[in-house]
Amino acid sequence: MRRNFAQILQEAKIDPKREYQKLYGMLFERNIPVSNSNRISAYDELSECFLNFSFRGTCLSLDEFNDLHNFNFEKDPADFKIDDLISLCEYMENLLLAYQCIPLSFPYGYGNTRPQLINVQFYLQQIGQVMEKMGYMHATQDEVTIFVEKSPAAVSVAESDLIPADLSYRLISYNHYAMKGQLEKKKSILVQLASLLEPKRKDLKKADKTLERDLFSIFNNVNIRHNNVDPADPAKYNAIVAQMTPEEVEHWYDETYQMCLLAFLQLEHFERKAELDKLEAEISG
Repeated sequence: MRRNFAQILQEAKIDPKREYQKLYGMLFERNIPVSNSNRISAYDELSECFLNFSFRGTCLSLDEFNDLHNFNFEKDPADFKIDDLISLCEYMENLLLAYQCIPLSFPYGYGNTRPQLINVQFYLQQIGQVMEKMGYMHATQDEVTIFVEKSPAAVSVAESDLIPADLSYRLISYNHYAMKGQLEKKKSILVQLASLLEPKRKDLKKADKTLERDLFSIFNNVNIRHNNVDPADPAKYNAIVAQMTPEEVEHWYDETYQMCLLAFLQLEHFERKAELDKLEAEISG
């Protein structure tokens, strides 16, 4: 019987909620000494330095930033989900990286300077180890880091010469938890992938005829490249697709994404095989 994700984590002795609570404590507990009688939290220190963070926009405090972007972390969430842990890790990671970019000392008060008080490398190492154990990896664009489930196929395709640099991040971020239910964003990525595969269609057909047929059938008939849900366009309208629930549409978008990954891997192998055939011909003389 196929194990679900929670069972895999349990067997690996990983407790996501416990890891969440440990990271929460590292962020909010007052464990950084600033004098013999005073301790502050990492959150206090990050708040003090927030105006130096490049991504603050027009926010004048970290609390305002949290309110604007709906960051609200509870010490013991009643309805804990793995997404809560991922979100906390992303939040801490990006704040710490911004904090790390501030010079070792910066103006404070009347010309005085103050050192950075957070052991950034220790915090980042802890976050990294938690994400590694959970089976997640970094993805970064425009100096913002997210964590996505590791997908060797997605990483391999994202690094391929067939994928433009500006699409690599979007291809990997398709697996991010915040993309769940985001049909238009997923559709946008699939449309870009379809545009890349179209001029390679003949090669894909030679490499895998069935995959080529199935993939382009979905592109053209499941409301990805064409509007298949508008009865005013009978040539493209598909009643079955029009009656799908959002969950059913998302299922087929996700299946299409996986098929796209396979298609790009097949195309890479198709090019590799041409080189291999040439080598074998030279060897055989």
